[in-house]
Amino acid sequence: MSASQEPPDGPVALVIQRRIADEGFAAFARWNGRVGEELKSWPGFLGQEVVAPQPPGIVDWVQVLRFGNAAGARAWLQSDVRARLVDEVRPYFVGPEDVHILPDTGVQKDTAVSVVISFKVPPGLERDFLAWQQRIQAAEAKFKGFLRHKIEHPLPGLHDDWIIILAFNSETNLNAWLESPVREQLLNEGKRFNVDMNLKRAGYGFNFWFPTGQTAPQGPSFILKSNLIVLLVLYPTVFLWGHFISKPLIDAHGVPFWLSLFVGNLVSTQLLGWWFVPAAFKAFGWWLDPKTTAGRVGGYCVVAALYAVSMAVYAFLLARN
Repeated sequence: MSASQEPPDGPVALVIQRRIADEGFAAFARWNGRVGEELKSWPGFLGQEVVAPQPPGIVDWVQVLRFGNAAGARAWLQSDVRARLVDEVRPYFVGPEDVHILPDTGVQKDTAVSVVISFKVPPGLERDFLAWQQRIQAAEAKFKGFLRHKIEHPLPGLHDDWIIILAFNSETNLNAWLESPVREQLLNEGKRFNVDMNLKRAGYGFNFWFPTGQTAPQGPSFILKSNLIVLLVLYPTVFLWGHFISKPLIDAHGVPFWLSLFVGNLVSTQLLGWWFVPAAFKAFGWWLDPKTTAGRVGGYCVVAALYAVSMAVYAFLLARN
């Protein structure tokens, strides 16, 4: 068995997992919208899907970029355009990114949960590694909820690791296998393979990695929603700061308007970037999800109602003066 194989000829999914610092949550969400805009005109690009972290168990952001072939995925991955975009959010990166390219075909298990496990297999031991994986798969198949154990070979120029995608029908059943004495014994038998083993939990199953239909790209709609959410927290932050702090404690003491405005903007941006916007994006994650259909209009209605409440509160405060 060869240690690697040629990249697939058909559609592929470029899967990028990366942990982002909490203070970069909002910026990274908006950044993914800009990536989608850049990719719209990229040769061979089919669609984008982004899944936010689900702490405490799942801490990584996941980008899935779909291309008509591996050449298109490789060109994007190595492009100056992507390098420039990555530089914009690099300050928020925590640790290295994991990049995998997988054939975009096949499995449908909407309720599945999965883990992605990567191995660095020493040259010449590929047959032994596959035999060891066969023993692991045979053991997994005896556990409740097992769905599939998929092996992806290294792909030259894209990733050097062997990748295992393991799916169970629930988090409970997946944990039962991962924490079992049977798995621990098998890992001990394969110590020469798992020295650099990397396991990433994913809050989605095979249907996320290999959807049968085209996914909705995150373009203008995603950016519009993101901007509306930012405004939702920006407006009350600005008027509350101005009414309760800036006007009585700063402006009233003769501080020039240009300086007062700068102080207000400095404080507001820090409050928004570190706490308010990340919290809002998490609260509205159901609406930002590109797969959302039933709650799409409802999300706009909720945001509009909250706008109205904010303006009513501000009008009330002004009327009391």
